[in-house]
Amino acid sequence: KEGLELSPRSQTIARIGFPSLFKQFDKLAAMTGTALTEAGELEKEYGLKVTPVPTALPVRRRDYPDVVFRSKEAKEKAAIAEVLRLHAEGRPVLVGTTSVADSERLHAQLQSALSTS
Repeated sequence: KEGLELSPRSQTIARIGFPSLFKQFDKLAAMTGTALTEAGELEKEYGLKVTPVPTALPVRRRDYPDVVFRSKEAKEKAAIAEVLRLHAEGRPVLVGTTSVADSERLHAQLQSALSTS
């Protein structure tokens, strides 16, 4: 799709899982916004403690109630409506999907909606 030449396949010589890989190091450090929810597993599996660091400023994020749709089509229609609304305000929108096919379908639907508005 991008016009790049394919390189020959590489050969896998060995594989290692994350738990085994992490145990190869004497010290580990990381920063993430989701480790606190997995603190028990990190302690049990790797002997690592999770230390929450408070934000410097008050959290501005607003959490809204979950919205459940009866079908994938209804969910995509609502997503497109929200993207169009934000786009009309001049706001950038990042949309995540679970597959390339879903991304391409959503892209086509957005292009169609933008060309008719």
